[in-house]
Amino acid sequence: MAHRCHYPWMSVRAVEKSDRRRRPGLTGIAVAGAVLVAGVLLVSCEPPSRESVSRRVAGATDHTPISQSTEVRRRPARSEDDGTVLLAWSPGGLPEGTERLVEHTDGVRDATTVLAGLDWIVSSDARGSPIDTPAPGYAIPLEMAVIEPREYALFVSPGERAEILGMDAGEVVLANTEADLRGAGQGLRLKLRGRTVRASGVVNDLSTNAYEALAPAPAPATWRNPRRFVLMHLKEPTRRASIHAAITRTLESGSPLRIRARSETPFLRYGDAVLPQLLVKKAFGEFAARPDSDGRITIAPQWVSRNLRSERVPLLGRLTCHRALFPQLEPALRSMEAAGLGHVLDASDQAGCWVPRFIGWDPDGWLSHHAWGIALDINVSNNAFGAPPNQDPRLVTGMERWGFTWGGKWLIPDGMHFEWSRWTRTGPTIRKQGRLVSTRWPARPFHCRLHSLAGRVHALDCVAHATLARHLPCRHAHHRDTGLQSESNFG
Repeated sequence: MAHRCHYPWMSVRAVEKSDRRRRPGLTGIAVAGAVLVAGVLLVSCEPPSRESVSRRVAGATDHTPISQSTEVRRRPARSEDDGTVLLAWSPGGLPEGTERLVEHTDGVRDATTVLAGLDWIVSSDARGSPIDTPAPGYAIPLEMAVIEPREYALFVSPGERAEILGMDAGEVVLANTEADLRGAGQGLRLKLRGRTVRASGVVNDLSTNAYEALAPAPAPATWRNPRRFVLMHLKEPTRRASIHAAITRTLESGSPLRIRARSETPFLRYGDAVLPQLLVKKAFGEFAARPDSDGRITIAPQWVSRNLRSERVPLLGRLTCHRALFPQLEPALRSMEAAGLGHVLDASDQAGCWVPRFIGWDPDGWLSHHAWGIALDINVSNNAFGAPPNQDPRLVTGMERWGFTWGGKWLIPDGMHFEWSRWTRTGPTIRKQGRLVSTRWPARPFHCRLHSLAGRVHALDCVAHATLARHLPCRHAHHRDTGLQSESNFG
């Protein structure tokens, strides 16, 4: 029996839907093509089946988790996977002039600078029809990257470059998953804080490196503290050490630097170890919020009431988290309790799960995954941010086994911090035909065997989490990523 691959952090695009969005006159051809693909594509995996929770709530501003579509999208954009494409980033961003420095470093062919920042959608519409209408004072967070289109286009596959190069001032290109979240693609008008932009096209999530949208430089004045990182092409893959040394000399003493190749991380982006906001939204839903000056955010009450729950869990007592997290968190803690490991965590020394705030309480930064209620801080007093982590390895192993990643492995360690990174065997409990059922997700790696028609169709959803990736038989370099368990300063 042929089963379908599901990865909660990856966007699934239907061939028919993608073609219709880009070529409005070819709907019939696209549908026929999708049917043909469905007839010849064989993907063998363990067969998860996850129901959708409703997409929007009243007012079309709050998005709850989207169903895991079973359709297959176009082949993902890749350019080179042989170690000659590198990402360089440092906590707080690289200094100005890093791109020029890199380009003058021996062994580098070319480079480009990317600035990443957080925007807020005040409203959106398509062809005059309202799409997003948050309540007054509220807006939807949008993670965006500002690029130099002619340079950045060299880092995506040739089939996606036209969309990048076609951007004009005041336009953006959306990621596939972002277009799904918005319910519209080309022609979508986004009213942001301080400006209005129009979507000129849609590209693969891989081409945006999982930013929700790409915009041409310069960065907007509303971005107070954008994060700068650099992408580069090497003439040969053996020059990483000299590049690392050259950039390190420009950083403040003690500032860490991360350099990644395409084969080492799912997305070439700032803070590559942490699940991108785009994919958190896909898995757990999207909210409208009001940023506060103290680093907190006030989330629209509709989303809070629909998605957050307070429940008592083993070893930690009562927690408020996203409702989809409990079927995974509870057995993780219960298994440690059953193994006699209750002493490795202190219920009186935890800082909760749902804390609607920015990372580091910095209102000019990014949103913490605590805002979605999918992270928790344990044994806080002995695991200060930036200090050497001090957690029992058995606690770390137990949480990782149940789909959580640990901040103690990040570039700047955050030893108290655990956050969701993948679904495991027990998925969220959902309501099906009037009764509660628990969905099942494979705990072992997805062993995917993909057969495509003339090599033209490829399932990006067979990208695996880092802890599972080494078991995958996939040929492609981006199926062997190690990024989601690698280090970062996000938390």
